[in-house]
Amino acid sequence: MQFDLSGLDILGLTLTALFGFLVGKLRRNRSADGKAAERDMQRAKAIIEEFEVIAAKLQQAVQQHQQQVVQFKDRVNAASQGRRNADWDDFSIEAERILKPTLALADQVARAYDQIKQQSNVLVNLQESRIDALTGVGNRRMFDQSLENHRALFNRYGKHFSLVIIDLDHFKQINDTYGHIHGDRALATVGSLLRELARETDVVARYGGEEFVILMPETPLAGACLFCDRIRREIDKKLDLTASIGVASTEDYTIADDLVNAADQALYQAKESGRNQVHLSDSQGCRLFESPESEESCDANQDPRDLELAVS
Repeated sequence: MQFDLSGLDILGLTLTALFGFLVGKLRRNRSADGKAAERDMQRAKAIIEEFEVIAAKLQQAVQQHQQQVVQFKDRVNAASQGRRNADWDDFSIEAERILKPTLALADQVARAYDQIKQQSNVLVNLQESRIDALTGVGNRRMFDQSLENHRALFNRYGKHFSLVIIDLDHFKQINDTYGHIHGDRALATVGSLLRELARETDVVARYGGEEFVILMPETPLAGACLFCDRIRREIDKKLDLTASIGVASTEDYTIADDLVNAADQALYQAKESGRNQVHLSDSQGCRLFESPESEESCDANQDPRDLELAVS
């Protein structure tokens, strides 16, 4: 008779993989979400501590039970080889005595799985509460939290950041002509493209409907505009639609509401001026951004996102 621990091994491997994946997502969002991400990380640490307690209890129970099984196996082997008299009544009583904790251990494992599932759902919800299910980028809640965090960093340490608002042009016509399923696919594709183009420290979120926002920490207005012009070209080239974009920075707007209103006003001007454009808003008002560099002039070995960050 052998006691199979493969189920517990699988349990441990599954738990480790799940926790690693979810905490990895939390860590990638840590710079973006600030205090909210820090709270989530502390919550995740508390949950893994609960996992460790469950695993320790299971391990102790398994070890005790395995010792009993090994001893019983030795007695049965000795009896079958004639080294001792076979007292089958005694064996039957002992087998029943071992069976009882076996059933209890199985029940304990089942309850442990239930606890792990519940706590894993908590970790998943920490992400889902700030992720837009359709596009895979942050939702409005994530954006609001990130904006507040960046505002606090700016007020305390003077860390400037730029705000980008992106609106897909004539999106209602896409829904009306091709249907909402096609429109949803378009939004999901745009979300994927924005995640691909943005830097790890940038915060990408769906602002509502067909609007997206990007917070770009420690990025000057000119660099943010250069990045937005590349976004505009990529959407125009890879997707069957265009986008209008408004950009503003804390270089000119030190109050969060003013910053959002400025970027929104720049977006409005981009729409009014013909769409598929990038407009910026600064102390001189709103105007069209004209890229000083073409895509071909960039070094093929240099990440364009670094060029945007370096623009001053």
